[in-house]
Amino acid sequence: MDFKSFLRAKRESLGYSQNKFAKLVGITQSYFNSIERGEVKNPPSSEVLIKMVEILGLSDSEGEKFFYLAAIERTPNIILDKLKKLTKEVNTNNISDNSIPLFERISAGLGTFTEEDICDYISIPGLKTTENVFAVNVQGDSMEPTIKNGSIIICKKEIELRNGEIGAFFINEEAFVKRIKISKEYLALISDNPNYPPIYIGPGEDFKVVGKVIKVVSDIN
Repeated sequence: MDFKSFLRAKRESLGYSQNKFAKLVGITQSYFNSIERGEVKNPPSSEVLIKMVEILGLSDSEGEKFFYLAAIERTPNIILDKLKKLTKEVNTNNISDNSIPLFERISAGLGTFTEEDICDYISIPGLKTTENVFAVNVQGDSMEPTIKNGSIIICKKEIELRNGEIGAFFINEEAFVKRIKISKEYLALISDNPNYPPIYIGPGEDFKVVGKVIKVVSDIN
């Protein structure tokens, strides 16, 4: 998650509009809007960032993450690209035979496994094969209690999904991790959390199965 997404999510969770939040911070709404769009030419000062942390009521760990993401936002792209390249070279050199790629989120890159979309490599004990296997960070509570927010799912491509099994899917280029429901009357993606309604797959929709969830990992040290 980048700085603008983190900021927007925290602000919206507190029910603040952009206008109200900007007034509390002491900046104009237009300037704050440019911050959340990632289009600001003059990054917010340390004083403004500190004020945001106070208003958002961030914990110490959340505050550290907030300042880290803000620092990344200020870093020129040419330096970020160089750091990513160096990090990728280090990770590649440390890849073991049973490592699988970890993606920050489900994206179109999973269709082709482009290296640019990989954020890390991890080893999962007990995997019989790593062929066509990948891992994805999960954000959200729609599949709780089966898949908790912040978990990592292990998926396998090119494997058949049966009725009631969990998989990663694309519907019109939007990604979902759901349980599939197959019947004669309809095809739907179901959340384990009853607060989320089923997603019915209509005729003409671009529906793709990315992979089957074969394992859920709640914590990796």
